[in-house]
Amino acid sequence: MADTNQNSNKHVIDLAQAQTKEQANASNDILAMEDELLGGIGGGQSTTQSSQSSKNTNGAPVDEAGIAAAIEKFHIPAIVQEDYAKLIPLILETESMDDEEREYWFQILPIMTEDQITKFVGILVNEKKQLAQLDREYEDELKKINEKHLNEWQEFETKAKRTEIATAEASAETEESALEEDLLKKLEDL
Repeated sequence: MADTNQNSNKHVIDLAQAQTKEQANASNDILAMEDELLGGIGGGQSTTQSSQSSKNTNGAPVDEAGIAAAIEKFHIPAIVQEDYAKLIPLILETESMDDEEREYWFQILPIMTEDQITKFVGILVNEKKQLAQLDREYEDELKKINEKHLNEWQEFETKAKRTEIATAEASAETEESALEEDLLKKLEDL
C-alpha cells in the first residue's frame, strides 16, 4: 500500500515538473514571437517558416498544409503572404476573431500603416500572453485539485484497508475464541 502511494506521488511530482517546463517553453515562445513580429513586421519570411508552433482557429497546430488551406479559405492577398507572413499564424490562432473577422484583417492589412500594424500585433500578442497566463493558472489550479483528490483517494483506500484488516482480525479472533472454547470443552470432557 505504501509503495502505491509513493509511486502515485512520484507521478504527480513528475507531471508538475513537466508542466512547469512546458509553461516556461510556451512563455519563451510567445516572447520570441512578439519580438520577432514587432521587430520584423514586413520581414518577408515565407509562410512555411512561420508555421512552426502556431495553431489554427480550432487550436490545432498550423502546419504548411494548414497555412496553404488558410490562404485559400481566407483569400489572403499575395502581398500579405510575402510581407506579413509572420502575422498569418497569429491571426489564424487568435480566439477573439471569427472567420469573417480574420478575412477582414487579411484584406485590410496591406493598406494599414506600420503604426496600425504594430498596434494590431501588440493586441494579438497581448491576447496570446493573457490566454497563456490563464492556461497556466488553470493548470496550476487543476494540479492542486488533482493532488487534493489523490490525497482523498489515498485516505479512502487507507481507511478501507484498515476496515478490512479490522474485520479480518475480528473474524480471526472470533474463530480463535470458538476454537479455545471447543478445546476447553474437550479438555473438560476428558
